[in-house]
Amino acid sequence: MKVFEDKCYIIRRGDFATDGNKKILYSLFSFALCLDDYVNNNSLDCFSIMMGSTVLWTFMEIFLYVTKTRKIKSMYITHFNGKKTKIPKTFALLLQGSEEGGVITTIGLYFGDRLSHFKYFLLFHIFILYIVFNMTIKQTHNGKTQSKRQINTNSSIFIMMAVTIYNLKTIIQYPLHYSRQCNMFFVMIYISSIWSCIAYYKGFRKVEVHKKEGNNYSVKPFSHLDTLYILGYDIFFEIGVAYLTFYNWFIL
Repeated sequence: MKVFEDKCYIIRRGDFATDGNKKILYSLFSFALCLDDYVNNNSLDCFSIMMGSTVLWTFMEIFLYVTKTRKIKSMYITHFNGKKTKIPKTFALLLQGSEEGGVITTIGLYFGDRLSHFKYFLLFHIFILYIVFNMTIKQTHNGKTQSKRQINTNSSIFIMMAVTIYNLKTIIQYPLHYSRQCNMFFVMIYISSIWSCIAYYKGFRKVEVHKKEGNNYSVKPFSHLDTLYILGYDIFFEIGVAYLTFYNWFIL
Protein backbone atom coordinates (compact mmCIF):
# COMPACT_ATOMS: atom_id res chain seq x y z
CA MET A 1 0.00 0.00 0.00
CA LYS A 2 1.38 3.38 -1.07
CA VAL A 3 -0.03 6.05 1.21
CA PHE A 4 0.42 8.99 -1.16
CA GLU A 5 -0.67 7.18 -4.32
CA ASP A 6 -3.33 4.64 -3.42
CA LYS A 7 -6.76 5.63 -2.09
CA CYS A 8 -7.58 4.20 1.33
CA TYR A 9 -11.21 4.04 2.41
CA ILE A 10 -13.05 3.19 5.59
CA ILE A 11 -16.50 1.82 4.81
CA ARG A 12 -19.33 1.71 7.32
CA ARG A 13 -22.21 -0.71 7.02
CA GLY A 14 -25.31 -1.31 9.09
CA ASP A 15 -27.46 1.51 10.40
CA PHE A 16 -25.08 3.13 12.90
CA ALA A 17 -24.23 5.99 10.56
CA THR A 18 -27.92 6.58 9.85
CA ASP A 19 -29.37 5.76 13.30
CA GLY A 20 -30.35 9.09 14.82
CA ASN A 21 -31.71 7.41 17.97
CA LYS A 22 -28.30 6.12 19.01
CA LYS A 23 -26.61 9.43 18.34
CA ILE A 24 -29.19 11.26 20.46
CA LEU A 25 -28.83 8.67 23.24
CA TYR A 26 -25.03 8.93 23.31
CA SER A 27 -25.24 12.72 23.28
CA LEU A 28 -27.63 12.66 26.27
CA PHE A 29 -25.28 10.29 28.11
CA SER A 30 -22.40 12.70 27.53
CA PHE A 31 -24.54 15.60 28.73
CA ALA A 32 -25.28 13.64 31.92
CA LEU A 33 -21.53 13.17 32.48
CA CYS A 34 -21.00 16.91 32.02
CA LEU A 35 -23.76 17.66 34.50
CA ASP A 36 -22.32 15.25 37.06
CA ASP A 37 -18.88 16.81 36.68
CA TYR A 38 -20.32 20.27 37.24
CA VAL A 39 -22.49 19.32 40.24
CA ASN A 40 -19.87 17.24 42.06
CA ASN A 41 -16.65 19.01 41.05
CA ASN A 42 -17.94 22.49 40.22
CA SER A 43 -16.12 22.13 36.91
CA LEU A 44 -17.20 23.22 33.44
CA ASP A 45 -14.37 21.34 31.72
CA CYS A 46 -16.62 18.57 30.38
CA PHE A 47 -19.21 21.06 29.20
CA SER A 48 -16.50 23.11 27.51
CA ILE A 49 -14.94 20.21 25.66
CA MET A 50 -18.30 18.72 24.68
CA MET A 51 -19.72 21.93 23.25
CA GLY A 52 -16.46 23.05 21.64
CA SER A 53 -15.67 19.72 19.99
CA THR A 54 -19.27 19.28 18.85
CA VAL A 55 -19.33 22.65 17.10
CA LEU A 56 -15.93 22.19 15.45
CA TRP A 57 -16.58 18.59 14.45
CA THR A 58 -19.91 19.61 12.96
CA PHE A 59 -18.03 22.03 10.72
CA MET A 60 -15.67 19.16 9.87
CA GLU A 61 -18.63 16.96 8.95
CA ILE A 62 -20.00 19.75 6.76
CA PHE A 63 -16.58 20.00 5.07
CA LEU A 64 -16.45 16.23 4.51
CA TYR A 65 -19.99 16.29 3.13
CA VAL A 66 -19.49 19.30 0.82
CA THR A 67 -16.17 18.00 -0.54
CA LYS A 68 -17.71 14.52 -0.90
CA THR A 69 -14.88 13.04 1.18
CA ARG A 70 -17.51 11.25 3.25
CA LYS A 71 -20.50 9.78 1.45
CA ILE A 72 -23.31 9.13 3.89
CA LYS A 73 -26.94 8.25 3.47
CA SER A 74 -29.84 10.06 5.16
CA MET A 75 -30.24 9.78 8.93
CA TYR A 76 -33.50 8.68 10.54
CA ILE A 77 -35.22 8.63 13.92
CA THR A 78 -37.14 5.40 14.58
CA HIS A 79 -40.34 5.73 16.61
CA PHE A 80 -41.74 3.15 19.05
CA ASN A 81 -44.19 1.93 16.41
CA GLY A 82 -41.34 1.28 13.98
CA LYS A 83 -42.08 4.28 11.81
CA LYS A 84 -39.03 6.24 10.64
CA THR A 85 -38.70 9.99 10.26
CA LYS A 86 -35.97 11.44 8.09
CA ILE A 87 -33.77 13.96 9.92
CA PRO A 88 -33.05 17.22 8.05
CA LYS A 89 -29.47 17.28 6.75
CA THR A 90 -28.46 20.25 8.92
CA PHE A 91 -29.56 18.58 12.16
CA ALA A 92 -28.13 15.26 10.98
CA LEU A 93 -24.70 16.84 10.53
CA LEU A 94 -25.00 18.37 14.02
CA LEU A 95 -25.83 14.97 15.51
CA GLN A 96 -22.93 13.46 13.59
CA GLY A 97 -20.64 16.17 14.94
CA SER A 98 -21.86 15.55 18.47
CA GLU A 99 -21.41 11.78 18.28
CA GLU A 100 -18.09 11.89 16.43
CA GLY A 101 -16.60 14.74 18.46
CA GLY A 102 -18.47 15.75 21.59
CA VAL A 103 -19.34 12.29 22.88
CA ILE A 104 -15.87 10.77 22.53
CA THR A 105 -14.00 13.75 23.99
CA THR A 106 -16.41 14.02 26.92
CA ILE A 107 -16.14 10.32 27.72
CA GLY A 108 -12.35 10.54 27.38
CA LEU A 109 -12.02 13.51 29.73
CA TYR A 110 -14.65 12.41 32.27
CA PHE A 111 -13.47 8.84 32.75
CA GLY A 112 -9.83 9.77 32.23
CA ASP A 113 -10.07 11.99 35.31
CA ARG A 114 -11.54 9.08 37.29
CA LEU A 115 -9.49 6.06 36.24
CA SER A 116 -8.42 5.38 39.83
CA HIS A 117 -12.02 5.35 41.16
CA PHE A 118 -13.59 1.90 41.07
CA LYS A 119 -17.24 2.98 40.71
CA TYR A 120 -16.41 5.12 37.65
CA PHE A 121 -14.21 2.37 36.25
CA LEU A 122 -17.19 0.03 36.63
CA LEU A 123 -19.60 2.54 35.04
CA PHE A 124 -17.22 2.99 32.12
CA HIS A 125 -17.14 -0.74 31.42
CA ILE A 126 -20.90 -1.11 31.83
CA PHE A 127 -21.21 1.51 29.10
CA ILE A 128 -18.72 -0.41 26.95
CA LEU A 129 -20.67 -3.64 27.51
CA TYR A 130 -23.83 -1.84 26.39
CA ILE A 131 -22.07 -0.75 23.19
CA VAL A 132 -20.76 -4.29 22.55
CA PHE A 133 -24.16 -5.87 23.23
CA ASN A 134 -25.97 -3.36 21.05
CA MET A 135 -23.56 -3.91 18.16
CA THR A 136 -23.59 -7.70 18.55
CA ILE A 137 -27.36 -8.02 18.11
CA LYS A 138 -27.50 -5.74 15.07
CA GLN A 139 -27.44 -6.91 11.48
CA THR A 140 -25.49 -5.46 8.55
CA HIS A 141 -28.57 -4.89 6.35
CA ASN A 142 -27.30 -7.21 3.60
CA GLY A 143 -23.91 -5.54 3.58
CA LYS A 144 -25.11 -2.26 2.11
CA THR A 145 -22.62 0.60 2.36
CA GLN A 146 -23.92 3.44 4.52
CA SER A 147 -20.80 5.60 4.64
CA LYS A 148 -17.54 5.67 2.71
CA ARG A 149 -14.64 7.96 3.56
CA GLN A 150 -11.18 8.31 2.09
CA ILE A 151 -8.70 8.80 4.94
CA ASN A 152 -5.60 9.73 2.95
CA THR A 153 -6.62 12.73 0.89
CA ASN A 154 -3.89 15.36 0.68
CA SER A 155 -5.89 17.75 2.87
CA SER A 156 -6.54 15.06 5.52
CA ILE A 157 -2.88 14.07 5.76
CA PHE A 158 -1.75 17.71 5.95
CA ILE A 159 -4.25 18.50 8.71
CA MET A 160 -3.27 15.40 10.71
CA MET A 161 0.43 16.28 10.48
CA ALA A 162 -0.27 19.83 11.64
CA VAL A 163 -2.45 18.60 14.51
CA THR A 164 0.19 16.10 15.67
CA ILE A 165 2.93 18.75 15.72
CA TYR A 166 0.63 21.19 17.53
CA ASN A 167 -0.28 18.67 20.24
CA LEU A 168 3.35 17.69 20.81
CA LYS A 169 4.26 21.36 21.14
CA THR A 170 1.43 21.94 23.62
CA ILE A 171 2.41 18.95 25.77
CA ILE A 172 5.93 20.37 26.06
CA GLN A 173 4.61 23.83 26.92
CA TYR A 174 2.15 22.63 29.59
CA PRO A 175 3.79 19.66 31.40
CA LEU A 176 1.36 19.93 34.35
CA HIS A 177 -1.44 18.75 32.05
CA TYR A 178 0.52 15.78 30.71
CA SER A 179 -1.00 13.19 33.06
CA ARG A 180 -4.56 14.35 32.42
CA GLN A 181 -4.02 14.40 28.67
CA CYS A 182 -2.52 10.89 28.74
CA ASN A 183 -5.50 9.55 30.70
CA MET A 184 -7.96 11.13 28.28
CA PHE A 185 -5.95 9.80 25.32
CA PHE A 186 -5.90 6.29 26.81
CA VAL A 187 -9.66 6.22 27.42
CA MET A 188 -10.44 7.40 23.88
CA ILE A 189 -8.06 4.85 22.34
CA TYR A 190 -9.37 2.08 24.59
CA ILE A 191 -13.05 2.51 23.83
CA SER A 192 -12.42 3.21 20.14
CA SER A 193 -10.32 0.05 19.80
CA ILE A 194 -13.07 -2.10 21.31
CA TRP A 195 -15.72 -0.45 19.13
CA SER A 196 -13.61 -0.88 15.98
CA CYS A 197 -12.82 -4.53 16.71
CA ILE A 198 -16.49 -5.42 17.25
CA ALA A 199 -17.55 -3.34 14.24
CA TYR A 200 -14.99 -5.09 12.04
CA TYR A 201 -15.89 -8.55 13.37
CA LYS A 202 -19.61 -7.92 12.74
CA GLY A 203 -18.96 -6.50 9.28
CA PHE A 204 -20.10 -2.98 10.16
CA ARG A 205 -16.72 -1.58 9.21
CA LYS A 206 -14.23 -2.59 6.56
CA VAL A 207 -11.40 -1.05 4.62
CA GLU A 208 -10.84 -0.81 0.90
CA VAL A 209 -7.69 0.15 -0.93
CA HIS A 210 -7.79 1.41 -4.50
CA LYS A 211 -4.38 0.77 -6.02
CA LYS A 212 -3.09 3.29 -8.54
CA GLU A 213 -2.18 1.79 -11.89
CA GLY A 214 -1.09 4.49 -14.30
CA ASN A 215 -3.92 7.01 -14.45
CA ASN A 216 -6.52 4.53 -13.20
CA TYR A 217 -7.37 2.82 -9.91
CA SER A 218 -8.33 -0.78 -9.22
CA VAL A 219 -9.57 -2.34 -5.98
CA LYS A 220 -6.70 -4.09 -4.24
CA PRO A 221 -7.31 -7.65 -2.96
CA PHE A 222 -8.12 -7.89 0.75
CA SER A 223 -5.16 -7.72 3.11
CA HIS A 224 -5.16 -8.13 6.90
CA LEU A 225 -2.10 -5.88 7.06
CA ASP A 226 -3.85 -3.07 5.16
CA THR A 227 -6.83 -3.41 7.49
CA LEU A 228 -4.58 -3.20 10.57
CA TYR A 229 -2.76 -0.13 9.24
CA ILE A 230 -5.88 1.77 8.20
CA LEU A 231 -7.99 1.04 11.28
CA GLY A 232 -4.96 1.57 13.52
CA TYR A 233 -4.35 4.95 11.90
CA ASP A 234 -8.01 5.86 12.37
CA ILE A 235 -7.96 4.94 16.07
CA PHE A 236 -4.58 6.36 17.05
CA PHE A 237 -4.39 9.51 14.94
CA GLU A 238 -7.87 10.44 13.74
CA ILE A 239 -9.37 9.80 17.19
CA GLY A 240 -6.63 9.83 19.83
CA VAL A 241 -4.30 12.52 18.53
CA ALA A 242 -6.90 14.62 16.72
CA TYR A 243 -9.38 14.70 19.61
CA LEU A 244 -6.67 15.60 22.09
CA THR A 245 -6.55 18.92 20.25
CA PHE A 246 -9.93 19.80 21.75
CA TYR A 247 -8.43 19.50 25.23
CA ASN A 248 -5.71 21.94 24.28
CA TRP A 249 -8.21 24.38 22.79
CA PHE A 250 -10.97 24.27 25.37
CA ILE A 251 -9.34 23.22 28.66
CA LEU A 252 -5.88 24.83 28.74
